[in-house]
Amino acid sequence: MGGAETAGETRYQELFNGADVSLWEEDFSAVTAALDALRASGVQDLRAWLTEHPGFVLQAAEQVKVVDVNAATVRLLEAPHRDAVVGALSRVFVPETTRAFHAELLMFWEGGTRLELESVLQTLKGRRIDVVLTLTRPSKDRSDRVFITMTDVTARKASQAAMEESEARFRNMADHAPVMLWVTDPTGRCLYLSRSWYEFTGQTEELGLGFGWLDAVHPEDSKRSGDIFLAANARRSPFRLDYRLRRKDGEYRWAIDSASPRFGPDGEFLGYIGSVIDISDRKQVEQERERLLAGMDEAIRLRDEFLAVASHELKTPLTPLNLKLQTLARAAQARRGPELLERLPSDLEVMQRQVKRLSALVGELLDVTLISGGQLRLELEPVDLGALISEVAARFEGEAQRTGTPIHAALDAEVVVGQWDRVRLEQAVSNLLSNALKYGVGHPVHLETGKTAEHAWFSVRDEGIGIPADAVVRIFEKFERAVSERHYGGLGLGLYVTRQNVQAMGGTIDVQSTLGQGATFTVRMPCQVTHAKATREQAS
Repeated sequence: MGGAETAGETRYQELFNGADVSLWEEDFSAVTAALDALRASGVQDLRAWLTEHPGFVLQAAEQVKVVDVNAATVRLLEAPHRDAVVGALSRVFVPETTRAFHAELLMFWEGGTRLELESVLQTLKGRRIDVVLTLTRPSKDRSDRVFITMTDVTARKASQAAMEESEARFRNMADHAPVMLWVTDPTGRCLYLSRSWYEFTGQTEELGLGFGWLDAVHPEDSKRSGDIFLAANARRSPFRLDYRLRRKDGEYRWAIDSASPRFGPDGEFLGYIGSVIDISDRKQVEQERERLLAGMDEAIRLRDEFLAVASHELKTPLTPLNLKLQTLARAAQARRGPELLERLPSDLEVMQRQVKRLSALVGELLDVTLISGGQLRLELEPVDLGALISEVAARFEGEAQRTGTPIHAALDAEVVVGQWDRVRLEQAVSNLLSNALKYGVGHPVHLETGKTAEHAWFSVRDEGIGIPADAVVRIFEKFERAVSERHYGGLGLGLYVTRQNVQAMGGTIDVQSTLGQGATFTVRMPCQVTHAKATREQAS
């Protein structure tokens, strides 16, 4: 038997010392005796008792004897040889080790046979090492021996600590960054949102993580944004998208969300890291710039269209005027006196009409230039409204008879006098009457005047083609007209100049129209207009 036991012991030592894992054996006899004494003295809750007697843990640790260690333990504890480790356990103790021994005492007290925990030891050279300890005793009845397996996890702990520190630095940086940052896992679920996201959206971590961030995206943008993100996640490629993000006050703000994929050391896909930037202010500037640019494509278009129309309109009276002059010149050169005298009255009438038209066109252009440059000036004087309208109507009588468009005037019998600019008021009446004769040709045109407590008014009504409802609000703008210039001509400036003149005198102009049933333009002006009032209205 003795030989067999010796062979078994030899085999045990070979395995014990040959193991790559740190192994050692401890004698717990003295500690067991101390615990038995405590139990015999009536202690039932060792955990509470140790809280009241913290010094007992160190006293018990000093009674533990290291019986044996293997070569791996000698190397781990940086000992010169095995005998330097065997003996008192307290040589490798640091304060953190005391907490582990505290747990070991509770295992013995409660009858446990195995305990695994992390702790810190000190090598014989004074270097601290992180270890994972597995403590085992043969059975509840055998309490004098404890076998320990120890694994050095210093490098792993250092790596973990570095990672935690790096993550802490990232979170600190992200939480103080001027943009919102986020991180996802490989499935696309959001793992992290920076503090600025929560401050902006008002979401909590519970609401925002996973795919909850999509709840803060505008309902019209949410599905599209989610689809773009998941498609990029499947391809593992960078992406960028715009969406409206709800701020905690309920306002939706435009944001740019962009991200790049993350890959591990071995190329494995880890997810995304991305940022969200509020671009509402920038987008508003861009949209305003686009509107301005569009207003300029539009202004240029209107300018070109106006120049084309103006060229045509200016040439229109010049052509018959030139023809009449050529005809008269030929008759004079041929000394056809009787023929010349016979046709002279009608030709002069045509030429006068064309010169008048040409003068009106040039006058409109000049007025627009003055108005645009803020140089329109008023010469106020007492003006009899009824008399002025009668004079203007008389000048149009020839055209009215020629086109079969009679003018019916129903002027207030009471003399209505106001402080107005005669030329500008006359121009307003002329423009409105000219339009009525043109668009209501062949039907009567009606002129009326009147007076209220504060205003004088006059209206011009025709029974012509009327104005489409969508054109009523724009016909007083520059270069605007309710119908094509190809059919009715004109520069599209008459009503614009008229409104500017009326407003400069403190008045208003409006129109009522039914398509196909004519239009009624009504001008209202204060009966007393001071020069200062007119200047102020024009400046505004």
